[in-house]
Amino acid sequence: MGDDNRVPLRRVLGAPTALFIGMGVAIGSGIFRTPGDVAAQLQAPWLIVVAWIFGGLFVLMAGMVTAEVATRFPRAGGEYVFLREAYGEFVAFFFGWAYTVFIIGGGLASIAAAFGDFGCGLFGVGEGWSGLMGASALVVVTGVNLVGLSAGATTQNVLTVLKVAALAAVIVVGFVWGEAPIEFFATPMETTGRSMPAVILTGVIPVLWAYSGSTDSVKMAEEIRDVRRTLPRALIGSAAALTTLYVLFNLALMRILPAHEMAGLSSVPGEAMGRIFGPSGASTMLVVAMVVCMGSLSSAILSTVRVTFALARDGLAFRFMGRMSRTQTPVGAMLVVAGVAIVLVLTHRFGEVLEIYFFAGAVLFGLAYGSLIVLRLRERRFPEHVYRCPAGIAMATVLILIQLAYATNIVIDSPVRAAYTTGLLVALAAFYFVWKRFAR
Repeated sequence: MGDDNRVPLRRVLGAPTALFIGMGVAIGSGIFRTPGDVAAQLQAPWLIVVAWIFGGLFVLMAGMVTAEVATRFPRAGGEYVFLREAYGEFVAFFFGWAYTVFIIGGGLASIAAAFGDFGCGLFGVGEGWSGLMGASALVVVTGVNLVGLSAGATTQNVLTVLKVAALAAVIVVGFVWGEAPIEFFATPMETTGRSMPAVILTGVIPVLWAYSGSTDSVKMAEEIRDVRRTLPRALIGSAAALTTLYVLFNLALMRILPAHEMAGLSSVPGEAMGRIFGPSGASTMLVVAMVVCMGSLSSAILSTVRVTFALARDGLAFRFMGRMSRTQTPVGAMLVVAGVAIVLVLTHRFGEVLEIYFFAGAVLFGLAYGSLIVLRLRERRFPEHVYRCPAGIAMATVLILIQLAYATNIVIDSPVRAAYTTGLLVALAAFYFVWKRFAR
């Protein structure tokens, strides 16, 4: 590994960008694509609202746990760095490669697939065009971010502000013009053959997708100024802002469409705006949803690719993936993850990619949250320069249990896809020994 890969990165990102990264990644296809799926599973308005509040509490806990570990090791790569320090090289290698394929590749592909679905609805073309539209969006966003860190950060900041404004506009329209009464404490219909806990778990999975990425600024800790103060505030602030926006957004939608009418719709906001403003409202909402997806892709590729870069910088991936350009862009790593995402979006549909993403994420993030427990138990004295997560071990334990519950639920609902993902994870773990042999 050459010395060029060991040069520290410049700390050029301020507090607004750290906040906007988490919000920018999270506000994407999820909040526009999943309200209908949540309503189909949970049915009752009070359960729907509780699910969105639960998602907010989950990412708040995740933010505080990752903030502590990130301020211990403020380097590029986020969870990859935590795992290397807590468990050693093998687990870090496994996480870095699995994260690159499933979380970055699968996450980008899920957003791009939703972009393609919205595009098909807007242009009135068949579903066969969805993958091509999604792949085209990935090419455009990757091209912008290849220009440099400043260009990528500025683009994602502007798009994040526009996305928040779009959500706020829908909230205002729903509460001002919506006339549907919200039967808040309505009893959900009977579910056939499934227990209520299983139904709730399935319903909350798309909720967590809408919040996914809210902690991604930790992956850029090496590039954030005053990381000890900035990062915890950004993570807690993004969780609070997202929870407020998402709960109000869903209540506004239910003011236009009753929960039972939302159930199963692929674009509840589009249908809602169509009810208020006619066909032009529905078309406008689809355009907004596509712009939101583009912004989420931009934020995600800007931050998450730092994991792949850090993996390669440590000699655990191909050297070209661990080099930064003069404009502080990991060109090789960015091209690789974009390529993986393009393959996935061309070969899988939205729901399929989402299940792969969450099953792999349950394993990988469970290990990441466990790193706080390992590090706390290992040390005799808490470092003074580190943000201390309140009740850190308890929070990390709760997060791990939630991830285990989701993994179990996916195994029950989609055993074939869970087995397929497990096989790939095992293959990546075995790849470590092959890598070490040839690396020597």
